[in-house]
Parts: sequence; structure tokens; C-alpha cells
Amino acid sequence: MKILAVIVTYRAMPWIDRCLASLCASGHSADIMVIDNGSDDGTADYIREHFPEVMLREPGSNLGFGKANNIGMRYALERGYDAVYLMNQDAWVEKDTFGILAEASAAHPEFGILSPMQMSAGGAYDSSFARRVLARMSPEAGDVCPVPAVMAAHWLVTRGCLETVGLFAPIFPFYGEDDNYCQRTAYHGFGIGVVSRAKAVHDRSERVESRDRIIYRNYRMASLAMLCDIRRPLLWQRIKVLCYTLVKTVRYRSLLPWKHYRELRRNLPEVLSTRTLTMGKGAYIAE
Repeated sequence: MKILAVIVTYRAMPWIDRCLASLCASGHSADIMVIDNGSDDGTADYIREHFPEVMLREPGSNLGFGKANNIGMRYALERGYDAVYLMNQDAWVEKDTFGILAEASAAHPEFGILSPMQMSAGGAYDSSFARRVLARMSPEAGDVCPVPAVMAAHWLVTRGCLETVGLFAPIFPFYGEDDNYCQRTAYHGFGIGVVSRAKAVHDRSERVESRDRIIYRNYRMASLAMLCDIRRPLLWQRIKVLCYTLVKTVRYRSLLPWKHYRELRRNLPEVLSTRTLTMGKGAYIAE
């Protein structure tokens, strides 16, 4: 399997050496592309000096997670790769991660997205992975366990999935794009799975978020993903988001969710456009 590993970076110096070194040491070789979102900490220069084999793209501004990854995914489609491996900058793989995932993908082509078991740097399961994914995995599922969704810190996405589902929706600047892509993947008939024999690390240990950013991520982008879920009628999703707004207002003891709710209502024309486009084949590939 010919794999292109795609990493979007922004001020990545605390992690970039371990991230890229793990990819270079993989037992199953992969080409590597980094899209740097305008880092001002020397990330791009460090990559040029220490990892000359890495394809470096510098768009000149911060495109966000989804649009930047789309650059790498388009390149993979144009150059005949069998799959892309999307990985966060604060993450790394084990030597056998790619090999195990490639074997699982060949044995189970019905899965469009495969993830390894996502671990923390300390050796436990990543907290979000444990809460959102591990709890939904069936011990009887075998080597590849179907799940409704999994975070894009570590994703192997097959060429067939990319060609049918398309690329990330630009309506999501940061956060929510992976939930939306999982919804679309399921809508278009591909499975999403976790390969229990494969492991990789997502290091969140140095992440500190303000309450406003947590509300933005956990309320606004989650609500936007609900609205863009093409598996459900939009009217039902709008009612669901209204209820979700009430819950999050109480949860965070803040009126900020209502401010975001008003902005989401103003975004409904773009939501409708996104839903219509992503129902078709190959959304955003030709842009």
C-alpha cells in the first residue's frame, strides 16, 4: 500500500522532531507531506534543515486544519496513492503502526477510515479516545472494530473513500471537521474502524484551553457538525441544536452558547450548501 502521511503544523516545535522521526522510522515506508499554517516559531525552517525528505508546503497563511489537510489529500489523489494517513502535529506512530493498518485495510476494504488505538504520551489511552471511542468498541469485534466516529489525530483514509466522500468541508475552520467527515463516510456506505493491534500516540499533555475556546470546540463546532449531518433531516437537527444550547448554557454557566447559536442561525445558507454538496460524490476535490 502506497501511503502519503499528511501533517498540518502550526507552532509545532515542541513535537515536530518526534512526530516526523517516527514516520521516517516506520517499518512500512510512507511519503510525508507537511502543510505549515504560517508558524512563527521556526517550524518550517527546522523541517527544511533536519527532514529534507519531507515535502513541505507553506500556503502563507493559517488555512485551518481542514483546508490545509485538503492540500495533501488532493496531492495523494493526483499522484496515485492508495491511502493518506492524517496525523496531528502533537502525535507519533510506532514502527509497526502503518504495516498493521495496511494489512487491516487490505483485509477489510469496506472500511474507509481506520484508526490505531490512540494512546497518551504516558502510556494510558488518550482521554478523548477512551471517552468517545473505546467505550463503544465491542470486545467481540475482532481485529477491526466498527465505531461511529473516531478523532482525526490518527486516520488512515483509503483512496476509494476519498474519491467518493471527498475532502474536508471548508465550513469547519478548526474542530468539527472530523465528526462531519465521519458522518459523510457512513452516509456514503464506508465503515469506520479501530484496529486493536495498532497503536499510536496523541500527546495532549501541554494543551491548556480557555473556557471560551472549550465552549467554541464543544458547543459551536459540535453544533455545526450536527447541522451538517446529512444522515438526518435539517429540521430535526435544528431542534436538537436548540436543546443542546440549553444544556450547554447550564453546563458552562455562560450565555456564550447563545451568542454562538445566533451566529449558527446566520450560517444556515452555508450549512444548506454544505449538506447539498456533501451528498454528492467527491465533494471539494476539484476546488
